[in-house]
Amino acid sequence: MTDNPIRLVFMGTPEFALPTLETLAKGAGFSVEAVFTQPDRPKGRGRRLTPPPVKIMAESFKIPLFQPVRASNKDSGAILKEIAPEYLVVVAYGQLLSKEVLEIPSRAPVNLHASLLPRWRGAAPIHRAILAGDKVTGVCSMLMEETLDTGDVLMSTRTDITEEDTFLTLHDRLARIGGAIMEQTLKAYHHLGIEPLQQNEHETTYAPKVAPGDLLINWTLPAKIVSRRIRGMSPFPGAFTLHSGKKIKLLMAKVIEEFTGDPGVILDIGKKGITVSCGDGAVLITELKPPGKGAMSAHAYSLGHQVKPGDRFCE
Repeated sequence: MTDNPIRLVFMGTPEFALPTLETLAKGAGFSVEAVFTQPDRPKGRGRRLTPPPVKIMAESFKIPLFQPVRASNKDSGAILKEIAPEYLVVVAYGQLLSKEVLEIPSRAPVNLHASLLPRWRGAAPIHRAILAGDKVTGVCSMLMEETLDTGDVLMSTRTDITEEDTFLTLHDRLARIGGAIMEQTLKAYHHLGIEPLQQNEHETTYAPKVAPGDLLINWTLPAKIVSRRIRGMSPFPGAFTLHSGKKIKLLMAKVIEEFTGDPGVILDIGKKGITVSCGDGAVLITELKPPGKGAMSAHAYSLGHQVKPGDRFCE
């Protein structure tokens, strides 16, 4: 085994990429030669130009940083060729990379994806896994191709999805797991030459971006579907319902099978939360976010907004 560090360029943008970047930047045996991330974007009510999380971390490690509008343009390609990395490590970068860019690393371009491929190829694998009621998901490291999430899998690891998981809890767990598996992948592929595993195209499912129409709660659906939608969109972008003409984001819910009533009707209010009837069964809403305010317990909301049994949450 050589003592030379593995030379790589890291490409990533959001918080999901941070554990992998931190692992590789701190890890023995790696040299992160540069980081590519998306340009700063306007954010929040003031539309202030805000750096992506990966930029902040790269600067803290004093790693050379590039923020091209397109990583596949001529200038970006010239920078990458000059660096001449052995690997491109890509984690939620947010752009498809051209064949020319993918061929620059001398060893391989490697991507981390938040599902057990070929299930949930695409932009929103964590949301879709919860929405579908999957019991298990995971992360995969794979060799990259021009087409989206189709490359051969190098390593994968699994984690259970519980009835208490939200998008955020599962996102954070998969991100932590991802950092560890990318470290293992690069060392094993570089030093041991592990054999990639081709994806089974017959098992492919797709995870399209979350659309506005995915967020409004339809109370005529079964309670288990409503609960998944609330948890799978929590806290971002946030499933919602209407109460007294106001848009209320619902952040946490669990199925209560013993209650029944007309869909959307509030059946019970207590310290544990607000029980709302669905098409089959009911859900207990435990946490929500009213407009212009922070997240709060459903019980606290009921005390301050004159909510009572018999009221209806509307579509």
